[in-house]
Amino acid sequence: MNHTAGPAGPSERSQIPAFLRRLDPPRTLDGRPDYRPPAAILASCTALVFMFTGFYLALYSKLWHNHQHLAMAAVFAGAVLPALAVYTITRRLLARIGLYLWQSVLASVLLLAIMGSAPDWAQALFPRADDRYERELGGPGQCLHGTPYNLDRARTTYADEQPGQMVIDPIADGLPALRLDHAVDGGLKNLVPADAAAREILDRYGC
Repeated sequence: MNHTAGPAGPSERSQIPAFLRRLDPPRTLDGRPDYRPPAAILASCTALVFMFTGFYLALYSKLWHNHQHLAMAAVFAGAVLPALAVYTITRRLLARIGLYLWQSVLASVLLLAIMGSAPDWAQALFPRADDRYERELGGPGQCLHGTPYNLDRARTTYADEQPGQMVIDPIADGLPALRLDHAVDGGLKNLVPADAAAREILDRYGC
């Protein structure tokens, strides 16, 4: 006589590690599984993480300083829209595969990683003026790295009469200062020579 294996009983379920064991979800009034609460919790955490990241981006890009209302709207939109998408996808996904503890752990690790990386992402996307100079002209592998216009061999100032202009003045005597425009923290435009003398310096070093 053939015996067909039935569903796992309580003794078999107890042998499964809690991390991998299927959890009983909340129930609706008519007794059906209700995956809306866990989906809503994940969506709320997602909104918090994206809002945290959005504020960093707004601060580093100077959008918060220059257009505060626009920055606030962008931050909230960047938090609410992904949260709504996460809620919809999570609710449907849980209805198919069920609710497990490992899902919560994985989602928590992912969200914490995003939150912890937010300052680095913001600084990489919207660097300070000095960092932009290093990235575009003066850093390792760039045209001015081994020259007197390396930041370690020069004084860096910012022209008060020309907002957004960086002045790289070599410590070595007799060398002209390099003036660059678009030198603002969080700027998106590349640094460019501010005058003919600056253009001549960049051409001399093959920039």
